Amino acid sequence: MKYFFRLFQKKKGITKILLGFSISFSFHWLRYKYKTLWMKIFRIILVSPIFLLSQLFGFEGIKIGTLHGQLRFDPEIIVVKKGADINLVFDNQDEMIHNLLIAKGDSKHIDQLAEKALALGEKGLDMGFIPKDDSIIASIGLVQPGEKAKVSFKAPNEGGDYPYVCTFPGHSLSMRGIMKVVDDPSIVKLDASNDISPSGNLKNGVIEVGKTPRVVRVHFSGIDSGRSIAVGLPGGFNYLFDAESLHVRTGWTGGFINVNRDRRGRGGGLCSILGEQFTSGSGAFPVRIGDPDKIPETKFMGYSRSGNPTFHYEVDGVKIEQSTTGYPSSKGLTYNFKAAMQKEDIFFLFDPEKVQLASSTTGQVEKGRLKVQAKHADNFLISVINLTRS
Repeated sequence: MKYFFRLFQKKKGITKILLGFSISFSFHWLRYKYKTLWMKIFRIILVSPIFLLSQLFGFEGIKIGTLHGQLRFDPEIIVVKKGADINLVFDNQDEMIHNLLIAKGDSKHIDQLAEKALALGEKGLDMGFIPKDDSIIASIGLVQPGEKAKVSFKAPNEGGDYPYVCTFPGHSLSMRGIMKVVDDPSIVKLDASNDISPSGNLKNGVIEVGKTPRVVRVHFSGIDSGRSIAVGLPGGFNYLFDAESLHVRTGWTGGFINVNRDRRGRGGGLCSILGEQFTSGSGAFPVRIGDPDKIPETKFMGYSRSGNPTFHYEVDGVKIEQSTTGYPSSKGLTYNFKAAMQKEDIFFLFDPEKVQLASSTTGQVEKGRLKVQAKHADNFLISVINLTRS
């Protein structure tokens, strides 16, 4: 330190000024780096000792993480002792926001909880999309990518399987697990047979969806413009995005697609949907800027495969990001829209005779039009459910 001051005193004019600036900048940079480092250390100190303390005070330490880009928990089965005090850490290593709740009930009840979370609408983000329900044993609200959160609770005294789920809109179809409550966890052998088969299988033209989403350019006779992209998500939900008219043309549950006719030729052949199809309830260019009656000028900019596939496009010069998932227990769609630096209101158009607006995190709906104010358009969710058979 003394060396720097002696050096500083010997310099003159502009050299002295520049040296003084360099020394000042270096000290501020080091102070910032150490501050950032200490913040990271503090976060580690805050969460990491939970397992050590669990052992000292008779708690069971459990950690649940996420599989990056797969919309799945890791692990999907945990085992705890009846009546034990549990310290649970949720480590979100995904690039998406997630939450976690553990509840009493079967898969149908979990569907109901997921629907309750969607029904929170504008209150959903503030409540972490955790609905109020007596069946919930423990919960952790929204955890940002790369962050951790913890909760302490007492395991049920009654043995059995207790499901856990992420109820962030669109995630509950595949982000599920089981908490097994038993007398002696040490003798339980976890069955790996529940693991979803890996993606990439192609037998007799059938493309299956495994642990990760599938994105395939396809052509289906009579239901697309020739610029369609089929998306299959873990959990059995699939949809068809039209890059020409920038909307989801149809959704389906169950199997993904058969490309046998297309692969037998030189490409460009017709493919077929394997699951149970339903209408999306929206026509061409359902996203409108400022004026819902004006046909917009649009530009498709591509899509990203990382995590839940996201489509990028422009509507009247406004950049839009759109990702789509299913609805918990009905034939329906959950959209996540993001619009950067928006100055005008955004409208989402749908056919009220075909679909019902089940929930939205913001906006007002009237006659098949959801109006989202510009100040809320940076990130919002919409869920619609089917009213008709397709």
